[in-house]
Amino acid sequence: MTAHLPYPADQRGMTLVEALVVLALLGLLALAGVELLPMMSRMSDRSGGLQRGTAALTRAHDFIHAAVQSALPVAALGRAATGLAPLVADATNLELLTALPPGLGRGGLYRVTMRVQGPPDHQELHLRVAGLRPDALATTDGVLVADVSRIAWSYFDRQQGSWSDRWTRADVLPDLVRLDVKATSGDWWPPMIAAPIRGGGIFCEFDTIANVCRGGGQ
Repeated sequence: MTAHLPYPADQRGMTLVEALVVLALLGLLALAGVELLPMMSRMSDRSGGLQRGTAALTRAHDFIHAAVQSALPVAALGRAATGLAPLVADATNLELLTALPPGLGRGGLYRVTMRVQGPPDHQELHLRVAGLRPDALATTDGVLVADVSRIAWSYFDRQQGSWSDRWTRADVLPDLVRLDVKATSGDWWPPMIAAPIRGGGIFCEFDTIANVCRGGGQ
């Protein structure tokens, strides 16, 4: 007579109830995975959008700083400024006489225009670069910032201690130039602030909390 030994505890097969529980859990996991796919896709799209926004912010920041820091007032050109159209500096337009960053020009001064264009909530910062020398590069157009909710220039006068949306003096440049950009998501980019160094601007650090320019004895 052959005796049937019981299965050890670690070799027992699954009962019907256990198998049904496992199948139910697998079904729930599969359903959760299907529902999570759109969420993961949205997260990926948002991450990509943030990366593109950061790249655009960096490019605009670097160019604006370089252009503003090297800017000169029209009065510094003397007779060479005869016949030069007046520069505009208001909330939607900033025109500078400046040297371009290395690798972007052939020396000399360029008229750089950065103009806000487009309807509210879908604005862009248009760039135009035109050389003043006969051998300068051909006039070029491009876009520094695209598809944002709002763009605004402002200008700081240290004597007045305040920002203005317009600069009308041709003999000197503003102490600071600021660009504010609001993304379509409703978030504001960090303000881009630069000082015209060669054109008589001041070396200072703008305190965005106290709304003052600190430096030069302050």
